Parts: sequence; structure tokens; C-alpha cells
Amino acid sequence: MEFGNPQENLWPRKNRKVLHDTPIFKLVSHDVSPYGKDFTKPFYVLESKSWVNVVAITDKDEILLIRQYRHGLHEYCIEIPGGIVDEEGEDAPLISAKRELIEETGYTAPEWKLLGKVSGNPAVFNNYSYTYLALGASKTDNVDFDEAEDIEIILVPKDRIIELIRNGTIHHSMMVAALSLYLIHEKF
Repeated sequence: MEFGNPQENLWPRKNRKVLHDTPIFKLVSHDVSPYGKDFTKPFYVLESKSWVNVVAITDKDEILLIRQYRHGLHEYCIEIPGGIVDEEGEDAPLISAKRELIEETGYTAPEWKLLGKVSGNPAVFNNYSYTYLALGASKTDNVDFDEAEDIEIILVPKDRIIELIRNGTIHHSMMVAALSLYLIHEKF
């Protein structure tokens, strides 16, 4: 089955309005005309900078996980290091991934590879999440948490990742997507 040009016949957007602006995202509305239809309807988008996630593997074949408080669920979640792409330019996701790894964990790595990018929820968000593999990760620096971060570093054998996803220990959808990209990379 061929998919053709996935960007063909995009729905026209008009009258962009910023309804609410926060440090993390903007809530925006557009008047949209579904392709081939003779009406417009308001659609709402959360505009956000892109995100990065880092699958960091040590020389002992351990994966670097973090336990981090997440206000939306009001609970601690087991995740991989990551954050917002704050830098500009073509290499911005990689630069941000390296920054996030060292800020959240104090780890660095000599070898980096882009595993892929996914869209978190394209019905609502306008951004992508990039996943990087960091090989040879080791503790080289102190952490540099944001003032509202509460993070604990956890090292686990990388062969436990499927178990941790399956049993719900890792349940954050963007982490499951990032780790799935890693597992695909390892298998193929």
C-alpha cells in the first residue's frame, strides 16, 4: 500500500488566535475548513517547543532511568532523562538532549545516535519528541536540577525494559514510545 504525499490537501487554517500563553505552551485557535468542505470550524492546538528523550546506556549495559514527580498525575513516574528543546538550529535536538542528560543526571556520553522522532498527540500538540541513544554513559558532573525538579537516578539492566513497560512501572506514553524506538534499534 502506498501512502502518497501525506501533506497533500492540508486543511486551510485562518484567524490564528492565542487564547492563553504559559511558559510551557500556548493554547491557540484556528478557523479551519476541512478539505473539500464548504464550512469552517474552530480547532484548538497546544503550541509547544519540541521535546527530547535520552536512552542512556552505560558500559555495564545498564539503562539510566529517573524517578520524577509529575504534577499532572500528582505522582512520581519512572522515565528516561529528557526535556524541552530550548536551543535553535538544525542540531538543536541533539544539543538539548546532551544538556538534559547532564542537567538531570550528571552523566555524559561519547556516542550519540538519533533513534527517531514521534508526535505526542498530533490532534492537540504541534510538536515532536526526538529520541537519542547515548552509549557509554558515565557520571562526569553534578546534577543541575531546575528549582521545581525532584529527580532520583536509577540504573537497571537494559534487558529489564520490556518487563518495566509490561508491568506498568514505566507508563508515560512518550517514554514508552522512546524506549520502543530503542528496542526496535536493538532488534533490527
